[in-house]
Amino acid sequence: MLPEALKNFHDGVYVITVESFKDRQANAVKELGRDNFAFVYSVDRSLVTKQQMIDDGLYDEQRAIETDRSSKPMTLGHICCSLGHANVYRHIIKNGIERALIFEDDVTILPNDEVAINVAVENIPADAELIYWGWTGVARRPRFAAAKQALYKLQHSMGLLKYDHTMVANLYPTAYNEYFSIAGKQFCAHAYTLTRSAAEKLLEWNTPVILNADNALMYAVLNGDVKAYISNRQFFGQRSLDENDPISSLTQS
Repeated sequence: MLPEALKNFHDGVYVITVESFKDRQANAVKELGRDNFAFVYSVDRSLVTKQQMIDDGLYDEQRAIETDRSSKPMTLGHICCSLGHANVYRHIIKNGIERALIFEDDVTILPNDEVAINVAVENIPADAELIYWGWTGVARRPRFAAAKQALYKLQHSMGLLKYDHTMVANLYPTAYNEYFSIAGKQFCAHAYTLTRSAAEKLLEWNTPVILNADNALMYAVLNGDVKAYISNRQFFGQRSLDENDPISSLTQS
């Protein structure tokens, strides 16, 4: 069940899904509680083509290739996922939601006691525009971070790396308090807090779609456009990250 402290901290709670994904919707209800959120719907990739997305101005493949670190186009699944997140952002802006909690429909609640959750919520940084409650990536600055960043900056200067000097400088999380760290290069977008101001920035970043949903968050963070934090204790997981789970990723094709 969605922890009461997290629910009360937000003005709205939303789960991104597709109309036909009944098993995933059942998962969200089971994990979070039927009355604790609203569904926001994305595009069913089985009903569209990538060319339709391009023709309708929803996806810009050339800019996607230019932006992607590996110069690869997006999959249709990633495009549809990004559109689902964008639909939540538009809802937030349209309805004046100042702070929303956003989930993907394969979310799971990790074992944590109520006291730990309450204390974390009480210590949320006041300037947070984005909070990752579940994520992957490094948890702290690695030992040889400075040397790696110097190399990355050199590679960018030589045209070998698309991350610019600002992005390289922001690659690694840094300690903030006992409960949160300033975010760096984090992945996953299955459980996060987002403010209305950040939603506006992300829509500007990713309309038309040029980045996967989690990459859009990460690029905005690394460029310093959104003030973001990670919860040092993760509260939510994602079923599609488990290769043995029957709910699998929908974004790889």
